[in-house]
Amino acid sequence: MIISCPYSVCDGSGYIARGDTVYLCRCHEQQEIDRCFRSASIPDEFTGLTIASFDVGLYRLDESRKRAAEAKRIAVNYIREYRKIQDMGKGLYFYSEKAGSGKTRLAASIANALVKTYTARVKFITTKDLFSEIKNTWNKEVQITESELIDALRQVEVLILDDIGVEKESTWVEETLYAILDNRMAAKKVTIFTSNCTIENLQHHNRIKSRIERMALPVWMPEEEIRKDLARAENEQLQQLLLGVT
Repeated sequence: MIISCPYSVCDGSGYIARGDTVYLCRCHEQQEIDRCFRSASIPDEFTGLTIASFDVGLYRLDESRKRAAEAKRIAVNYIREYRKIQDMGKGLYFYSEKAGSGKTRLAASIANALVKTYTARVKFITTKDLFSEIKNTWNKEVQITESELIDALRQVEVLILDDIGVEKESTWVEETLYAILDNRMAAKKVTIFTSNCTIENLQHHNRIKSRIERMALPVWMPEEEIRKDLARAENEQLQQLLLGVT
């Protein structure tokens, strides 16, 4: 893929050579951000979403709006204080029994902000997909090995594990997840989780739960589904557009 310089200064590489000296072009930072986004695997539906656009008013119940506002404030301050928090190796654990309550949306918004603000190396993945990708490496035609993939998950700057707790329980799952989390905890790597249950109620072994407790601050999201309301509002907008209603 050929990339052109938006400032028409470099050859698209992000570097400017003048004699024996090489300088960074103004487009270099944006190219780094673009590379980070490509490798982050943030779902398309969350691309470009910000913490600021997380609408607390979508929740109908007062308690839900209060809880959502607190979660949003935590997310904002997490980005603001990220470098200090990164040194601590601390992440967040967004949980709510209700599917569609905004957990993944807020976690993805944090991922977007980390890439844009700090050019952070982020990996977003559901735990279900994580184990599917690992199993896929057992295929001889796949270039990456199981150990290489697990090592990448251990080392990435920020790992976002979406929907932890829904994966099918097995000894292999337990050992694999423990190996990833234990290594990340020891290295003080940031891990952000979303789940449909509290850490205490996870189906996993206590040694995994104890790692998560050490690695992340629990953030209780509203026990209210807003995904259907969002879908309804989007469909109403589409209908108005197709009917020519302004």
